[in-house]
Amino acid sequence: MHQASKCLLAALIGLVGARFDPVAAQQRRWAALDPNSEASSPVAWGATEDEARQRAVEACKKVSKTCANGPASTRDLNEVFAIVCCMQPRRGCAVSAAANRREAAQNVHEMFADAGYKGCSVQHYMSAATGKRH
Repeated sequence: MHQASKCLLAALIGLVGARFDPVAAQQRRWAALDPNSEASSPVAWGATEDEARQRAVEACKKVSKTCANGPASTRDLNEVFAIVCCMQPRRGCAVSAAANRREAAQNVHEMFADAGYKGCSVQHYMSAATGKRH
């Protein structure tokens, strides 16, 4: 094989490797989660915020009839979603993404407090990168 051919082959392999790099792919996508009353919604992803939010609504509708149709979203896949549900004046769940669990939960608790909800608790946290509960 000629030296030029070897260089071209190496460059093409490098391009293919970069194209399918999962870390790079994650950095270019958005994560979103549309809460429901059962706190059972999955995380969804998209290339744009709108796409991720739409996919989150669709994903929620596959598992629940109580979707909020107002997903939280983040471009930072290192963030975590906090899913919080309140019992009064009626059951309701909401979600927020932030750099850590404390901040994400605090954001939702503040939103519910401002709306007059009580009896709120964190149901679980989900990774924006993987969608896994933790």
